[in-house]
Amino acid sequence: MIQLSVYLEDRPGSLANFIKLLMDHKIFIRALTVAKTSEYGLILALVDKPEKCINLLEEKDFVLSTADVIAVRLNDHPNALYDIPKTLGDNQINIDYFYSTLVKDESVLVLRVEDAIIEKSIKILEKAGFTLVEK
Repeated sequence: MIQLSVYLEDRPGSLANFIKLLMDHKIFIRALTVAKTSEYGLILALVDKPEKCINLLEEKDFVLSTADVIAVRLNDHPNALYDIPKTLGDNQINIDYFYSTLVKDESVLVLRVEDAIIEKSIKILEKAGFTLVEK
Protein backbone atom coordinates (compact mmCIF):
# COMPACT_ATOMS: atom_id res chain seq x y z
CA MET A 1 0.00 0.00 0.00
CA ILE A 2 1.07 3.57 -0.57
CA GLN A 3 1.27 5.75 2.52
CA LEU A 4 1.28 9.52 2.21
CA SER A 5 3.38 11.64 4.55
CA VAL A 6 1.99 15.17 4.49
CA TYR A 7 3.49 18.13 6.31
CA LEU A 8 1.08 20.74 7.64
CA GLU A 9 1.51 24.09 9.29
CA ASP A 10 1.29 23.73 13.05
CA ARG A 11 -1.74 25.94 13.60
CA PRO A 12 -5.36 25.43 14.63
CA GLY A 13 -7.58 24.24 11.79
CA SER A 14 -4.85 22.83 9.53
CA LEU A 15 -5.85 19.22 10.13
CA ALA A 16 -9.57 19.91 9.65
CA ASN A 17 -8.85 21.83 6.44
CA PHE A 18 -6.74 18.94 5.14
CA ILE A 19 -9.46 16.37 5.86
CA LYS A 20 -12.15 18.63 4.32
CA LEU A 21 -10.07 19.01 1.15
CA LEU A 22 -9.94 15.23 0.74
CA MET A 23 -13.65 14.88 1.54
CA ASP A 24 -14.55 17.54 -1.04
CA HIS A 25 -12.66 15.52 -3.67
CA LYS A 26 -14.23 12.21 -2.61
CA ILE A 27 -10.98 10.75 -1.34
CA PHE A 28 -11.66 8.35 1.53
CA ILE A 29 -9.13 8.24 4.38
CA ARG A 30 -8.55 4.61 5.43
CA ALA A 31 -5.96 5.34 8.12
CA LEU A 32 -4.63 8.51 9.64
CA THR A 33 -2.07 9.23 12.29
CA VAL A 34 -0.83 12.66 13.24
CA ALA A 35 2.39 13.67 14.97
CA LYS A 36 3.65 17.08 15.96
CA THR A 37 7.18 18.41 15.85
CA SER A 38 8.39 21.82 16.91
CA GLU A 39 8.01 23.11 13.35
CA TYR A 40 5.10 21.32 11.69
CA GLY A 41 2.45 18.64 11.90
CA LEU A 42 3.08 15.34 10.14
CA ILE A 43 0.22 13.24 8.80
CA LEU A 44 0.67 9.61 7.81
CA ALA A 45 -2.34 8.56 5.75
CA LEU A 46 -3.67 5.67 3.71
CA VAL A 47 -6.33 6.72 1.23
CA ASP A 48 -8.50 4.86 -1.25
CA LYS A 49 -7.22 6.86 -4.26
CA PRO A 50 -3.53 7.56 -3.61
CA GLU A 51 -2.65 8.83 -7.09
CA LYS A 52 -5.61 11.22 -7.16
CA CYS A 53 -4.70 12.40 -3.66
CA ILE A 54 -1.04 12.95 -4.55
CA ASN A 55 -2.00 15.00 -7.60
CA LEU A 56 -4.46 17.08 -5.58
CA LEU A 57 -2.01 17.78 -2.78
CA GLU A 58 0.78 18.69 -5.19
CA GLU A 59 -1.61 21.00 -7.04
CA LYS A 60 -2.41 22.68 -3.69
CA ASP A 61 1.33 23.01 -2.86
CA PHE A 62 1.40 20.62 0.10
CA VAL A 63 4.78 19.22 1.03
CA LEU A 64 4.48 15.44 0.89
CA SER A 65 6.26 12.20 0.26
CA THR A 66 5.14 8.63 -0.26
CA ALA A 67 6.29 5.29 1.07
CA ASP A 68 5.32 1.70 0.46
CA VAL A 69 3.94 0.07 3.60
CA ILE A 70 2.64 -3.37 4.47
CA ALA A 71 -0.85 -3.78 5.92
CA VAL A 72 -1.48 -7.03 7.80
CA ARG A 73 -4.90 -8.25 8.98
CA LEU A 74 -5.06 -8.74 12.75
CA ASN A 75 -8.57 -10.17 13.21
CA ASP A 76 -7.58 -13.83 13.03
CA HIS A 77 -4.41 -13.42 15.09
CA PRO A 78 -5.04 -12.40 18.72
CA ASN A 79 -1.29 -12.17 19.44
CA ALA A 80 -0.37 -10.40 16.19
CA LEU A 81 0.99 -7.28 17.86
CA TYR A 82 3.68 -9.56 19.26
CA ASP A 83 3.84 -12.22 16.54
CA ILE A 84 4.41 -9.84 13.60
CA PRO A 85 7.45 -8.01 15.01
CA LYS A 86 8.75 -11.31 16.44
CA THR A 87 8.46 -13.04 13.06
CA LEU A 88 10.21 -10.21 11.24
CA GLY A 89 12.85 -9.81 13.96
CA ASP A 90 13.60 -13.54 13.88
CA ASN A 91 14.30 -13.04 10.16
CA GLN A 92 16.60 -10.06 10.79
CA ILE A 93 14.11 -7.51 9.46
CA ASN A 94 13.91 -4.22 11.31
CA ILE A 95 10.58 -2.38 11.49
CA ASP A 96 10.94 1.39 11.06
CA TYR A 97 7.50 2.03 12.57
CA PHE A 98 4.00 0.62 12.76
CA TYR A 99 0.50 1.64 13.78
CA SER A 100 -2.85 -0.09 13.92
CA THR A 101 -6.08 1.02 12.28
CA LEU A 102 -9.29 -0.20 10.70
CA VAL A 103 -9.26 -0.79 6.94
CA LYS A 104 -12.38 -2.12 5.26
CA ASP A 105 -13.86 -2.92 8.71
CA GLU A 106 -10.87 -5.04 9.69
CA SER A 107 -8.22 -4.46 12.34
CA VAL A 108 -4.97 -3.89 10.51
CA LEU A 109 -1.35 -3.34 11.45
CA VAL A 110 0.43 -0.98 9.04
CA LEU A 111 4.18 -1.32 9.09
CA ARG A 112 7.13 0.20 7.33
CA VAL A 113 10.39 -1.58 6.55
CA GLU A 114 13.22 -0.56 4.24
CA ASP A 115 12.23 -0.45 0.58
CA ALA A 116 14.84 -3.05 -0.34
CA ILE A 117 13.22 -5.70 1.87
CA ILE A 118 9.49 -5.07 1.43
CA GLU A 119 8.96 -8.08 -0.85
CA LYS A 120 11.05 -10.31 1.43
CA SER A 121 9.03 -9.10 4.44
CA ILE A 122 5.74 -9.83 2.66
CA LYS A 123 6.84 -13.37 1.81
CA ILE A 124 7.96 -14.02 5.39
CA LEU A 125 4.65 -12.76 6.82
CA GLU A 126 2.57 -14.77 4.34
CA LYS A 127 4.62 -17.90 5.02
CA ALA A 128 3.96 -17.38 8.75
CA GLY A 129 0.22 -17.39 8.03
CA PHE A 130 -0.56 -13.69 8.06
CA THR A 131 -2.95 -12.18 5.51
CA LEU A 132 -2.09 -8.88 3.88
CA VAL A 133 -4.58 -6.20 2.93
CA GLU A 134 -4.44 -5.32 -0.73
CA LYS A 135 -4.93 -1.83 -2.08
